[in-house]
Amino acid sequence: MNKKGVDLTINTIIIAVLAVLVLIVVTTFFLGGFGRVTEVISNVFFPLTTGTDLTIAIQSCEQRCEQTKTLTEPLRKNFYCLHSFKIDKDGDSRADRVGGNDADKNQPFVKYYCSRTLDTGTEKDLGVSCEVVTC
Repeated sequence: MNKKGVDLTINTIIIAVLAVLVLIVVTTFFLGGFGRVTEVISNVFFPLTTGTDLTIAIQSCEQRCEQTKTLTEPLRKNFYCLHSFKIDKDGDSRADRVGGNDADKNQPFVKYYCSRTLDTGTEKDLGVSCEVVTC
């Protein structure tokens, strides 16, 4: 049985994929350098110290509220009420820590929840209410 046609097709696909990857790397370098790329990758894989933007956290809470409508009752509370965010409210590119000194790694992060009735020093409420869930 002659398999040369199949081997040629697989080799061609592999070469095409490698060529596309090289093209993406070269384009990225010429358009913005790799400094911005490393910053984006860092934010994706290491978001613990950078914190989430307040607006993005509120939008995420609103989306979670919409998504809870499709869940059963026990899952709704877990999905909406128990998800926390680390937010940078003061704009110093670091998530807020208890005590206000965001550089102090000995202090825990402040956890922001979509809707909580109790605000403490370590847990705060974003004030996004959801009509289908009571936290």
